[in-house]
Amino acid sequence: MKQRITDWLIGQGWSVKHEETPETNWAIVAESRKHVKVNVRQPVGRADQAVIFTTIQLDDETRQRIMRLSEGEREGFLWDIRFQLLHMGVEFEGIADVPERITVVLAVYADGLTKDSFFQRVSQIHSATFAAIWMVARKFAQPPPERTMGFEVPE
Repeated sequence: MKQRITDWLIGQGWSVKHEETPETNWAIVAESRKHVKVNVRQPVGRADQAVIFTTIQLDDETRQRIMRLSEGEREGFLWDIRFQLLHMGVEFEGIADVPERITVVLAVYADGLTKDSFFQRVSQIHSATFAAIWMVARKFAQPPPERTMGFEVPE
């Protein structure tokens, strides 16, 4: 699975870096020519699964703006982001009272792993990530970001 995914990513022009983590059998960090970053990992004990995810980290200024919202407005705003991500069919983590980072996640299983199914999930994660970023930009009347506005995309 790891080699197949690596070959697909490289074949589509992505740069690929392999990492070792104690909680995974293998891990890939990939970046497209358009600076889209994704992580692909196989959790220990899950030889039939790969987890694809991206994490966006909110910068201090954005977190301060969220904190300055009234409690009701902040809760409503964060619920809107959660429901948008659910509507887009992705799993997510990190949307707390004042989020520091948001991780968008999808799994793919060996029996359904094709190049098309893999890149469809990558595209879905990318779209959901930008939906969250753009919701924050719109909330604070900022122009849509060229790439990451107000966010750092961790390595």
